[in-house]
Amino acid sequence: MFENIVFSLNVVIPWVLMAAIGFLFKRWGIVDENFLAKGNKVVFLLCLPMMLFGSVYNSDLSEIFDLNFLLFVLGWAVLSFVAIWGLCLLLIKDKSVISAYVQGAYRSNVGALAVPLAFSVLGDGALRSVLALAILIPTNNVLCVILLTLHSKKEGESMSPKNFLLAIAKNPSIISVVLGIAVSLSGLRLPVFVNSTISSLSQVTVPLVLFCLGASIVFRGFDSKFKYALSSSVVKVIAMPVIATIVAYLIGFRGNDLAILMLINGVPTAIAGHVMVVEIGGDATVAANNIMLTTILSAFTLAVFIFVFRMLGVISA
Repeated sequence: MFENIVFSLNVVIPWVLMAAIGFLFKRWGIVDENFLAKGNKVVFLLCLPMMLFGSVYNSDLSEIFDLNFLLFVLGWAVLSFVAIWGLCLLLIKDKSVISAYVQGAYRSNVGALAVPLAFSVLGDGALRSVLALAILIPTNNVLCVILLTLHSKKEGESMSPKNFLLAIAKNPSIISVVLGIAVSLSGLRLPVFVNSTISSLSQVTVPLVLFCLGASIVFRGFDSKFKYALSSSVVKVIAMPVIATIVAYLIGFRGNDLAILMLINGVPTAIAGHVMVVEIGGDATVAANNIMLTTILSAFTLAVFIFVFRMLGVISA
C-alpha cells in the first residue's frame, strides 16, 4: 500500500508544485497577463502539437487504434454533456449561470493536462489518449458552441457554426495528430535532429502549461453564486471520472483504457471555457471560480484515483 501511495504522490505533487510556482510568481508580479497570454500561445501553437505529433509518429498505430474505445469516448462525451445540460435546465432556477455551470462540469483540459498526465502515469500505455484527444477536440467544441449560442446574452450576437468548425479544422492539435498519423503510415523516417527537436519541445509542454495554469488562478470571492461553481466543480472532478470509469468497466474496458478514461474526465476544467463564457455574456465569476476550484480539488482527487487504480491493479506502470 505504501508503494502505491508514494507512486500517486510522485505523479501529482510535482504538478501541484509547478502550478503553485506559477501562482506565486503572478502574485509577486514576476509574470503578468501578457506573459501568460504568450505562454499559453506557445503551448497551443508549438509545444503541445509537437508532443502530440511525436507521440503518434513514434507509435505503432495498429496497436493503439481501437474503434470501440474511440466510440465510447465520443458517446460518453455527448451523453454526459446532454445529461448535465438537461439537469441544469430542470434544477437551476438562475438560468444566467447555466452556460458556465455546464462547461465547468463537463469540459476537461484534455490536451494540455490529461494527455501529459496519462503519459506520466502509464508511459507508452497512454498512447491511445492521443487518439481520444483527436475525437474530443472537435466534439467538445461543437457541443459547447451549441450551448453557448443558445444561452448567449449578447443581443444580435451568436457564434457562427461555420466559422467555429473552420477554427476546429485549423486547430494545431488536430493538425499535428493527423500529420503524425500520415507520416507514421507513410513509413517516412524523420532525421534524428528533427526527432530530438520535437522531443525537446514536447518536454516543455507540461511545465509551461502548469506554470501558466497556476498563474491564471483567480478567486472571485464568495457570493450567492459560489454554490454553483462549487457544485459544478464536484461534478467535474468526482462524479464525471467515477461514473465514466464505472460505465466503461461494465461495458468491458480494462487496464490502461480505464485509466485514460478516468484521467480525461478527472482533470480540471478547460481554461478556454472561461473565455467562451465571457464572450457570450455568461457568468464570468462562476466560470473563473470553477477553474480555480477544479484545479485545486483535482490535485487531491486525482491522487486518490491513481492510488485506487494502483491498488486494484488497473495501473501497473
